[in-house]
Amino acid sequence: MIFQQKVFELCKLIPKGKVSNYKEIAIKLNCKAYQAVGNALNKNRSKDVPCHRVIRSDLIVGGFASGIEEKIKLLKSEGVKIVDGKVDKSCLHYFE
Repeated sequence: MIFQQKVFELCKLIPKGKVSNYKEIAIKLNCKAYQAVGNALNKNRSKDVPCHRVIRSDLIVGGFASGIEEKIKLLKSEGVKIVDGKVDKSCLHYFE
């Protein structure tokens, strides 16, 4: 499986109402290529891959192909708490 597909598969494991970050996904893939995780997600065109559920390590929502406002809207519709562009720590998902 190529790197991009592995990133997509992990992203699918993030439950609704939770978020993960680029660093956590990279660590789960046994690498430090945090930026590569973001680049892979940027190429996602499938609605089956909830890439909007991946944020920056500093809890800032971060970029999104459809725009940050759309990402915030999607996250809030799933129950993610966001204040001043930052996600509440209680919404973090960690991979086992």
